Amino acid sequence: MLYRLCLFLVSALVDDPTQIEIERIETEKIDIILIKAGKEDQGKIVGKKGKTIDSLRTFLAGIANRVGKEIVVDIIEK
Repeated sequence: MLYRLCLFLVSALVDDPTQIEIERIETEKIDIILIKAGKEDQGKIVGKKGKTIDSLRTFLAGIANRVGKEIVVDIIEK
């Protein structure tokens, strides 16, 4: 559920959603989501002073908390 939501939100932020890869590592208590993007798309996902990625992390953490999980969202260069 969190993976699909993250994919939907990140795809809306970038110019070419087909260039984005999202990898999920799931355990019983923690979901780790790695967003792989090029330099230009990374800038759009991070946003000015990191506000966009902070908002995305906060939003997903709130949803994860409701289902009893923790979430880690990180961006890595493709």
